[in-house]
Amino acid sequence: MGDSKQVGNYLAETDKSLEVCSVMISYARKDKTFVKDIYDTLAIDDRGIWVDWEDIPPSNDWLEEIHKGIEQYDVFLYVLSPSAITSEVCNWEVDHAVKNGKRIIPIVCSKDVDYREVRKEIAALNWIFFREDEDDFNAAMKLLLKALDNDLRHCRYHTKLLTRAIDWEKHDFEKSLLLHGPDLQRAKHWLSASALGKEPKPTTLHLSFITASDSLATSMKKRRWIAVFFAFIVVIGIFWPDWGVFFFSLVFSHFFVYFSSN
Repeated sequence: MGDSKQVGNYLAETDKSLEVCSVMISYARKDKTFVKDIYDTLAIDDRGIWVDWEDIPPSNDWLEEIHKGIEQYDVFLYVLSPSAITSEVCNWEVDHAVKNGKRIIPIVCSKDVDYREVRKEIAALNWIFFREDEDDFNAAMKLLLKALDNDLRHCRYHTKLLTRAIDWEKHDFEKSLLLHGPDLQRAKHWLSASALGKEPKPTTLHLSFITASDSLATSMKKRRWIAVFFAFIVVIGIFWPDWGVFFFSLVFSHFFVYFSSN
């Protein structure tokens, strides 16, 4: 019982920013009017929303900003339409969202979407329909809000860990950027929650980051124990010289065998 309670509270600290998930909206330019309606409705909750309103030609800087938006926002909201299906940019964005294990929510704004033309990563998900003259906008919005904020803390922590892991990767896996102490324990509880079925799932980068952090913490713990035992031997050597040499040889040999095999 104690473990399950701990897993449920892996992100127990209170934070106003955790009340709603932030959203990155991916859409084709032809659907801009519809996206503005969605944006205005979502903005009522003061949630963070990333949307690119400008018709900017693709460039390295522009693509980097798009990638950051996907990485740093909790949910990838994909406006599904015939234009989006054939849009090279929209497909780039979906690729990056899939790579980073983002919660992807497709919303359909056109009745002309052909399921057979939709890429498998999107086709396999539950769609929310906002088709004009066919679906109730308010009812669809209620479904969208519920989907956005499902497993709220888990989803927010997925983003938090992802951004830290990406920073670690960009800095050539610098050890000082790894998790430690309470942060590491929360990350391990988050992994446990993922194993119990919570979404979104961790990516390979998440797993590498947490595993490397845990390995470093274990290594540092072993080093501290070695330091304590050597200090103990030094004290014995000072006060009982004859016994000090014996204990030093005995303990050092045991520790050398143990730590070289782990």
